[in-house]
Amino acid sequence: MRSFSKSLSYAINGLRLAFKDNHMKVHVIIAFIVVCAGLFFEIAQTEWLACFILFGLVISMEIINTAIEHFVDLVEPNFNHKAGAIKDLAAGAVLVSSIIAFVCGVLIFGKYILDLLNL
Repeated sequence: MRSFSKSLSYAINGLRLAFKDNHMKVHVIIAFIVVCAGLFFEIAQTEWLACFILFGLVISMEIINTAIEHFVDLVEPNFNHKAGAIKDLAAGAVLVSSIIAFVCGVLIFGKYILDLLNL
């Protein structure tokens, strides 16, 4: 049986690999901007909870997408329509989670922005 520390080191290595991906960097930058906006607007605890759940969702989906892309490239290095469809489906899952996060962000921050603009 693998030790917990060994499993943890594998997981941390997986995160290192994921954060080399440009898409992941974009997600992290957006999360940082949302955290700054949350601090600026002093959003409620439940709004913070929603933001962090959504950060986890989008970043996890991006990690899964990256893993699927690497696996498909390993198994099928040449162009293949079915392999391309698998990669597109994984990317679509990231897109769906990102759209959901964006809509929730508008719902959370919209009222604060409107109040700031006095609309």
